[in-house]
Amino acid sequence: MIKFLQNMEYFALFCVLYIGRLKSEDMPPSFDVDDELVAKAKKGDRRAFDELYNKYKRPILNYIYRLTGDFHQAEELTHETFIRVYTNIDRYIKKAKFSSWVYTIAGNLTKNFLRDRSYIEKVSIDKKIAKEEGEISLLDVIADETKRPDDQILKKEKERLIQRGIDKLKPKHKQVIILCDIQGLSYEDAAGILKCPPVTVGSRLSRARENLARILRFYER
Repeated sequence: MIKFLQNMEYFALFCVLYIGRLKSEDMPPSFDVDDELVAKAKKGDRRAFDELYNKYKRPILNYIYRLTGDFHQAEELTHETFIRVYTNIDRYIKKAKFSSWVYTIAGNLTKNFLRDRSYIEKVSIDKKIAKEEGEISLLDVIADETKRPDDQILKKEKERLIQRGIDKLKPKHKQVIILCDIQGLSYEDAAGILKCPPVTVGSRLSRARENLARILRFYER
């Protein structure tokens, strides 16, 4: 395998920057317009809830998929997430962002699934997904549409290498990498989801990046 990194510091930086290039299709939309929609949804406005659903369904689906590695199970858990959001929206109190509340529900459902099924976590952004029009991968779903096909091919090997490293991370490190480096959340938003101070998110992310770099250096030998 071609060596494209020379030291851990550069390797860690590469991982962060390269994974960040996958964010564009996966990044949740702006959170600051949710309050009005939530207020309307609490009054029974179905259109307002549908707008919230359409806003968050894709990032939540991708978030759960990366944690479980099972696209069909991710679809079911996403569906269950929004059922719970819909039935409990009256209980939502703006102590945290609405997005953090939705991510927390999704995360708890996913953790329960992984624990109850004794599920072995394995995530692959290149795993094939069956569709009526043929097989595609999650990478095809989240890929930046502005990239040329030849660019995608050239980066395939690096993507697989990085994904192998992500698969080896501890759950808490995998989660913070997904939230911050792939989905592009701020420390504050990630902290709301992970129920920890932003400074903890920062230190955990730093450790996750270091561990990912160490793992990938091993693969490069």
